[in-house]
Amino acid sequence: MNELAKEYPFVHVYAQQKLRQPVIIKASTEGLCVLLNAIVTAIAYQENNGTAEVFDGDAEAYEVIVKVVNTHDELSPVPYQIEKQ
Repeated sequence: MNELAKEYPFVHVYAQQKLRQPVIIKASTEGLCVLLNAIVTAIAYQENNGTAEVFDGDAEAYEVIVKVVNTHDELSPVPYQIEKQ
């Protein structure tokens, strides 16, 4: 087995494929720490987003954005949707 490099925050978020399925987050310790910091930042500075720059299993970098919301309207629009063709 290849071990993950300890200095990189590896995180993979598996979205739901259908209703009532859990969302699964697999992450290295460093990845969980970066996510935790993004959550704490979002809570502490509610006007700003918490962000975490992480890597997936293929070492592709991406950004996780954590935002505190206070209304149903803020939750409603999904930031992106799969386009139907």
